[in-house]
Order: sequence, then C-alpha cells, then structure tokens
Amino acid sequence: MKQRRLLPVLFTLLFTLLWAEAMATAQVPDRLVYNGDTLLIFSNPLEQLYAKDTTRPGFFGVKAPCITTACWRGYVAEWQIKNEQLYLTGIFSCCFSEDSVKADLKKLFGAKLIDGAVKADRFSGNILAPQGKRLYYVHLGYESIYEKELELQFRNGHCIGRKTYDNTKTRLSAYSQNQSVLQRFLYSNIRWNDLPRLDGREIKVFAWFSANENGIIDTVMVLRGHSPVFDQEAMRVVKAIPDWDVFYRHGKPLRNGYMLPIIFSNANKERYGR
Repeated sequence: MKQRRLLPVLFTLLFTLLWAEAMATAQVPDRLVYNGDTLLIFSNPLEQLYAKDTTRPGFFGVKAPCITTACWRGYVAEWQIKNEQLYLTGIFSCCFSEDSVKADLKKLFGAKLIDGAVKADRFSGNILAPQGKRLYYVHLGYESIYEKELELQFRNGHCIGRKTYDNTKTRLSAYSQNQSVLQRFLYSNIRWNDLPRLDGREIKVFAWFSANENGIIDTVMVLRGHSPVFDQEAMRVVKAIPDWDVFYRHGKPLRNGYMLPIIFSNANKERYGR
C-alpha cells in the first residue's frame, strides 16, 4: 500500500518529507478494556511476550487468518485491566468481522487461562492509548497524533503508573497544506533583480529546513546547490516562510526535517516576480 502523504497536501514534486519509513502503513491497533471503556492502543504487548522465543506458535491453528498491510503482525489482541493487573482476553484475525477466526486461548496457554483471561505477568513496559480528536494522520505504524495520550506503565503485568500527555499545541500551517500559497510566497519574495541572468536556464537548489516549537523556521541548509548566489537566496527565502507546522507527541515538540526544491526559472520570475 502506497504511502498517502505525511502532510495532507504533500506535494509530489515541490515538497518531500524526509522520513525513513515513508512507505509503511498505519496499523490496526489492539484493544484494551480499562475502567469500563474500550481503548484502542498504540502498543502490542503480545509481541514482547514472544520476543525471546525462537518461534511463535500459530495463534489460529490450521485456520488461515487474513493478513493485510494494515495488520502486519497477523492478529489483533484484546486486553483487560482488572485490579491493576493486565490480562489477555482474546486474539483475533485481522479480518475477524469477515472470517470469524480467533485463537483458542486454552490450547495456547493451558492452565494459565482462568475465567477466559490469561495474566500477562511477563509484560513490562508502557501501553499508549490515544485520546480525543485526531490532529494529524500519519500513514505509518502508530504515528498519527491525537489531542492527548494516556500512558499506562507496567511491571510484570501490574499497572504501576499513569501519565497523560497533551499534544493540543499541534497545528498545521497554510504554507505546508497549500501548494499555491507556498509557491506564491517563495517566488514572489525571491530578489530576482539581484540574481545573475538566467538566460533560459532552470536552476534548482534543494534546501533542507526545520522549524521550532513555535513554527518558526530556524534551521536551513543546502543539500544540493548550484552556486553561492543562488544557494544563499534559496536559504534566505525558505527561512523567511512566516509559519510552519508544529507537531507534539508525548507532550513534547517533534523536530522534523523537510526538503524543498527552489526553482529559479524565467517562468517563475515572470509569474511571481515583482
């Protein structure tokens, strides 16, 4: 499944986000029943339970569950917290609503299955549950950003702490979301009359930039340049963009890097030049 764009209006040619795993797919989350609510969680505790095993048992026996690009692990697990203890209560096919395939917990865990649940006393780590409105969709794993995140901390399956993170400072800029707005700003602010004659040439300078937690672009460098005069002008105009995206995760600002080609051409000069 093709990466859908890390920015909702990420331009194919004008603008490319530098992200190491941009071709991955957003994943279907496990479920956790907690305090009477069913939470979707951005964690897969079952993976840790089998992390040290050389082979993981086939959860569904001879039944063939479906596997999709949105569910690479091959299952969706259901969990429950009772009296501060984490329990596994079900393992389902990724397409359970269609194929009704689920694991026989008795065969998998034997006497450890008590009253339909298996104590997850081998799990130590954190479980993250997104909460509130989704502020930013990322077509990659569990990377989408929500207003808040509830972090539940476990040791040997016992819940030992909770934290709530606030990501509501996340916001998107009109310059990242609208190609024409960004182009108009860039090419109308280039000091065309201070540059050497183009004489029909099209000069491309590829700039890398990053913005701080206030959306101010404070770091710019040339990845692939042409000459000092064009490189400096490209960096100047990129740094002059008034506002950029701000992302928060776990209550802290994310520092992302972006690549932007600046095209010096007669067409852009005639269309946008002052």
